[in-house]
Amino acid sequence: MPSIKTSKEELLQKVIPVLRVRGVHNSSLSALAKACNIQKSHFYYYFNNKETLIKEVLDTVYSYFNYNFSRIIKNDELSLDQKLLKLKQLLYKIFSISDGGCIMANTALETIHLDPIYKTEIRLFFQDFISGIQVLLEHHHSSKDSLVLAEQIVQDIEGGILLVQVYDDQKYLKNAISRMEKLILNK
Repeated sequence: MPSIKTSKEELLQKVIPVLRVRGVHNSSLSALAKACNIQKSHFYYYFNNKETLIKEVLDTVYSYFNYNFSRIIKNDELSLDQKLLKLKQLLYKIFSISDGGCIMANTALETIHLDPIYKTEIRLFFQDFISGIQVLLEHHHSSKDSLVLAEQIVQDIEGGILLVQVYDDQKYLKNAISRMEKLILNK
């Protein structure tokens, strides 16, 4: 295997799609190194162990999502319709272009019941996802109703992502996003 100098960020970007498809338990450091075209020992330059690598991956995914999601939600120059359009584009970009679905949900399903080591990172992602949707819902709904609806929307989107993987059909995500839009706009 060639010896390639790779930055920590480049490694994380190469590892994310592999973990999204293969999962945590089916991705040894050897398999990840092979997928990244590096020596396994190169991981140890940046990460103490596989768990540290996975936490960094989840932090990277969370940071990317939260940065882009927050920019939409908190942008006072955008109308609610414009925010929804940008949010839909972001959700399609993240969840329909890549194979494997939502890495946060996948990791949660795979690890939380056996070893909750990544629970904090996963919970933070979903809390912020719900909170952001709640902000949009508060345009037409009470704070209490907004929270319940935001949780429902995130559950619906994650279920849609799962069904896309099961049936290889994007309609499930599109339908969940359409339902989100109707609830936010109170139609």
